[in-house]
Amino acid sequence: MVVQILQNAALISFVAFGVYWVWQRTEVPENRLGQIVLGVNFGLVAFLVTATPIVTDDGATIDARAGPVILSGIVAGPIAALIAAAFGAIARAFVGGTFAFSGSLVYFLYAAAATAIWAYGRRSAEPNRVNAWRVGAGGVASIVAASLMFLVIQPRETAALWLVNDLPLIGIANLFSVALAGSICAIAIAAAERKNELKSALETLKLAKSAGGIGIWTYDPKTDRADWDETNRDLHGLEDFEGGGNYADWQAIVHPADLSRVKNEFKDALAGTADFDTTYRVQLPDGSIRHLRGNAVVIRDGSSMPVRVVGANVDLTPLVEMDSALVEARDIASQAQKLEAIGELTGGVAHDFNNILSVVLGNIELARDRTEDADLLECLDQAEAATARGSDLTRNMLAFARKAELNPTVLDVNTVVLDAKSWMLRTLPESIEIDLALGPGTWPVYADKSGLETCLLNLLLNAKDSMSGAGKVTIETSNLEVRPEDEIAKQDEIPTGRYTMLAISDNGDGIAPEVLDQVFDPFFTTKEVGKGSGLGLSMVLGFMRQSGGAVRVYSELNIGTSFKLSIPASSANLIQDEA
Repeated sequence: MVVQILQNAALISFVAFGVYWVWQRTEVPENRLGQIVLGVNFGLVAFLVTATPIVTDDGATIDARAGPVILSGIVAGPIAALIAAAFGAIARAFVGGTFAFSGSLVYFLYAAAATAIWAYGRRSAEPNRVNAWRVGAGGVASIVAASLMFLVIQPRETAALWLVNDLPLIGIANLFSVALAGSICAIAIAAAERKNELKSALETLKLAKSAGGIGIWTYDPKTDRADWDETNRDLHGLEDFEGGGNYADWQAIVHPADLSRVKNEFKDALAGTADFDTTYRVQLPDGSIRHLRGNAVVIRDGSSMPVRVVGANVDLTPLVEMDSALVEARDIASQAQKLEAIGELTGGVAHDFNNILSVVLGNIELARDRTEDADLLECLDQAEAATARGSDLTRNMLAFARKAELNPTVLDVNTVVLDAKSWMLRTLPESIEIDLALGPGTWPVYADKSGLETCLLNLLLNAKDSMSGAGKVTIETSNLEVRPEDEIAKQDEIPTGRYTMLAISDNGDGIAPEVLDQVFDPFFTTKEVGKGSGLGLSMVLGFMRQSGGAVRVYSELNIGTSFKLSIPASSANLIQDEA
């Protein structure tokens, strides 16, 4: 008897496999396939315990059949209960004996009782939960269902003996099997739910890592083995190290300028003298640079020796690039404010200085009319020439301040350049070659002709000085369509639309990169004292801004410099083109 009891108990434990397998894959109340799988699982256990019963002297069989059938209904509903009952009934018919018919019938009574408990439990928030009251109700229902066998057992004398001798043992067996099956199902369901929760947490962590661009890595100090997850391999450019690598593999991709520092920080973290919380750059296989932040936790044994390091990396490259863009924008804004302030000051000084020069020039002319002394007239001529130079200086200052009086007209830039070629040849020495590359069909512009010629003259004189009196100057013209995404529209803040580009390039010494951003600053010059006022390029910048255009400079040492003027095309001409 003891062997059969232990055998039945062991067989009931097999319900755990089916419950665990189904519960971690599907919601049983909403899934018919899950209900059928559980019905078959419980049915096979019912079949096996029925086929190995304890047989009494009068031919009655006592086994753990009630447990799997009752629990199949409580856990998975009527479909599973009927399937389990059918398996058990087949086994009971196979065993045979005096009570074969009533024994087979009782399986369906168990299924009906389990379905009633399941239906009542559907009202709760957890319809398939195995709890104490449902298991207790199932045990009581199994005894009631078993007692109904009395009504179908024939002859009645045999039924009476069965009621007295066998029903108490059947009741004890039912309570034991239902309790055991209920406990096993509860354990299996809890284990499956814990696995699902862990799986959900891991999926959430994976999504969070992906959304945040967080890469995980581990390192074993004893074996020198390093492992990177997929995100971290992408961050470090370690696509070929899916199976892991070592410390040297990581060192190989760290930027040389950061390697020594980061190695020392990691060494301090292993020694326990500092936390590993750093930033560094890595050089990817394609040559690009990525900025990373790295954190790590060092796991130690009982003797405080490091046994494992777990770390994370985050890509800081977008933030670094954004910060660089903000710094650049701030510098541009600061430069614009500085030029604006200097322009206001310069404009005021120029107006006052111009008034003073007018008084000086008037007195020179008055003195000239009142004397015939040759020496005095020569002095007056020199004073008048100096006054004219002062007037030119104030005109340049007003142009930079964008307060010069302009008289814009519709001009053909190519014509302006061709007309100016004659005085270019007189201005520049024969050792400097002038090459014209005038584009066909350039758009007419709306600008002040005198101001444009002065810009051209200033740029030519600059080119002459940069070439030390010998070289080649190229003057080019072309049409330019400025779009919102173009750099010139963003940095020079000029409207989108059509412009005519006038470029003056030389093959001189070029401008040093460290002073390239200063060339348009007023009074800035690299020439010797007395050889330049530092207002020539400032005047060009002021004129172009006042005209609604822009000027940009490109230069390389020992190769040359190019100034490109973008002059707004005439709106009248654009209307004709569109027509």
